[in-house]
Amino acid sequence: MINHKDITVVVQGPVQTFQDRAQEPGITKKCLESVRSQLPGSRIILSTWPSQDLSGLDYDELVISEDPGPNVRFLKSDGNPQYFNNNRQIVSTREGLKKVTTRYAIKLRSDNFLTGNSFIELQQKYPKRSKSHCLLDERVVVANVFTRQYAKGFRVPFHLSDFFYFGLKKDLLALWDLELFPDATDYETDRENVLFDGFATDCTQAFWVRALQKFDSSIYINGLLDNSPENLEISEQCFANNLVIASPAELGLGLCQKFLGTARISRTKGQCAQWQHWEWQEIYRCYCAPDFPKAPASVKANLFLKRLVHVHPVKLETLVKLYKNRHSSKSGGIK
Repeated sequence: MINHKDITVVVQGPVQTFQDRAQEPGITKKCLESVRSQLPGSRIILSTWPSQDLSGLDYDELVISEDPGPNVRFLKSDGNPQYFNNNRQIVSTREGLKKVTTRYAIKLRSDNFLTGNSFIELQQKYPKRSKSHCLLDERVVVANVFTRQYAKGFRVPFHLSDFFYFGLKKDLLALWDLELFPDATDYETDRENVLFDGFATDCTQAFWVRALQKFDSSIYINGLLDNSPENLEISEQCFANNLVIASPAELGLGLCQKFLGTARISRTKGQCAQWQHWEWQEIYRCYCAPDFPKAPASVKANLFLKRLVHVHPVKLETLVKLYKNRHSSKSGGIK
């Protein structure tokens, strides 16, 4: 087992409501306290923004970065900018990881918290790897929250969560030492329905693909549903060889209130669209360890039926939207 003293937790993000980004009251304090409880002996780096109220927060090192502000990856079809916080996440994660001196590191959002430390065992549990797309030195444990296998009723590649990462500091920095996204400004070339084939690439896809391109420049997707057989296979190989995907309960992650209850990601429809840990084990068996036990047929059947009810019916609605989007793109959109 990895010693807690060899782990640094980078808690990244705002610690209070910041630039219209609402925070659950006290959630960062809860986050930091959970690290002390679940990983005694580990080091905590809080990577956040200027002018934050840090009173009562328990951390070992503070990293304050200049706020890059929201970024605009594309313009909407009507020409208005679509704002994201991609650059903010890159900066707060990257600058925190740069300060890590231990062998292992965790990227933890400031609005989530730890409920256990099973992720340590998971990171060491799957030693076999194949040569194809084995890019990192060791596996990185990630949450299945927003690690989608399906979106809008269809299979999607490279849709990896940005919530939680645990692995070698070297590997985490390789994944998060990214260039900032440039702002889209040109109506003719930077509209969503011009840039992408269908729906825009999801933010989490964009992070993961950018990281993978450091190792293999041929990896590329043009939109959320760029799900060619080749892209789906490469995506699975990257998942199987470099990651361990598990649910929050399985790895020891607690989520803030906005991701619980009636939140879309917590409903059956949202949860059954995500990669399940046993599904990740299936691709681990397929690409890395042929002797690994298969999942029980009953487990497979249960998820299949849920997706039959909650996921696949969305395909028709998606096809209609794609038709309208493509028609709008050909006609030049609305100015």
